[in-house]
Amino acid sequence: MEQFSRGLRVEVYVGETDQVGRRPVYQAILEYLRKEGAAGATVTRGIAGFGRGSLIHTAAILRLSLDLPVVLTWIDAPERVERLLPRVRELAGSGVITVEEVGIASYGERAVGKMRFDLQVRDVMTRDVRSIRSDATARAAVEALLGQPFRALPVVDDTGRVVGVVSNGDLVARGGLGARIELMNVMSESERDRCLARVSDRPVSAAMTPDPVTIKPTATLTEATSLIGERHLKRVPVADSDGILVGILSRADVLRAVAEAFPGHERAAAANSGRLGVARDVMRSDAPVVGADADLPKVVDAVCSTRLNRAVVVDGDHRVVGIVSDAAVLQALGAAGGNLVGAFMGKVGLGEAPRHTARELLVVPSLTVGPDAPLSQVARIMTEHRRKIVPVVDAAGHLLGIIDRADLLLATHAALRELTATGTVDDEG
Repeated sequence: MEQFSRGLRVEVYVGETDQVGRRPVYQAILEYLRKEGAAGATVTRGIAGFGRGSLIHTAAILRLSLDLPVVLTWIDAPERVERLLPRVRELAGSGVITVEEVGIASYGERAVGKMRFDLQVRDVMTRDVRSIRSDATARAAVEALLGQPFRALPVVDDTGRVVGVVSNGDLVARGGLGARIELMNVMSESERDRCLARVSDRPVSAAMTPDPVTIKPTATLTEATSLIGERHLKRVPVADSDGILVGILSRADVLRAVAEAFPGHERAAAANSGRLGVARDVMRSDAPVVGADADLPKVVDAVCSTRLNRAVVVDGDHRVVGIVSDAAVLQALGAAGGNLVGAFMGKVGLGEAPRHTARELLVVPSLTVGPDAPLSQVARIMTEHRRKIVPVVDAAGHLLGIIDRADLLLATHAALRELTATGTVDDEG
């Protein structure tokens, strides 16, 4: 990890004799975290303590047989914590779990050495996946997506078999939704309620994409990357041989695996950049750009000019200032009503608009990379900071281009395929 990167510290408080099956709870959690590629965890045995039962447990000679407190501390990237925490919660049972944000000053990366690139989908997929029944309403689907980082739901029948996928776009096109989910997330409560009231009450099955592409949990990551890239998918449901939903694989999951496979150590990155690629190999020069002093109509035009719904803000010397998105503009303005939402949805002109410049509307600071940055570094920025685009700049900060998730996924597919064939990468030396 980079110096002073953002991480999460998870602490699990259990009793020494608490068990899952025949194993102590702390051991079960520790083994699960190691298997799933967590950065690291430590188990500490307390000398005294009491829990909800109020019985004091100590390590005194005469009381060694009592249930002493045990604390498992796990520090990791937020995205990996989000993926693994649901299972940790299950394993902990009645144990107490706390999560807090920490700044990581340094982290000794594992040596690259010989690394596996035969990962399967089940190794990186999100297991705690939210789905919706086919007889639920379109409105229920919208409510399930509000406030979530994902923009689509697998649709299942009463047996759990995948029968469809309903996405943000499906709900706009066929469910009566008047604004994309990310715009609704920054609306006022009253405006959001009005938008929900217009959503169709018909079954979500009428709005979903039926018979979606699925992938088996035993498919390789290379096969999954190929499928997502060729079909232009953002995510794909993972189903077993009976079609039962067992997880979901997103582009972010794949990119996280790529970032984790290539540690951030400078020598490791340099040794492997030729095989995975560097930023200049995949960046696009047709980035939507707007000047820092541009007024609101120009900002909206730039943001809505591509599928990214984002624009790079630059100063007078074409140096990157930050990123502005459609939702960011709405949130900054605090005006999610009528014409502005319609303009973002491409349905109406903006008309009279408040006087704001792109610099004033900017709420997302830019995280940039140089043209020779390894793609593993780009993948790490996207996954750790939830960025859909990363600007590429020269040494003086001038914009050269951008990389988005779709471009990065396509670029890494060939490298993953090659590395899968060899099964290793070169040692550091």
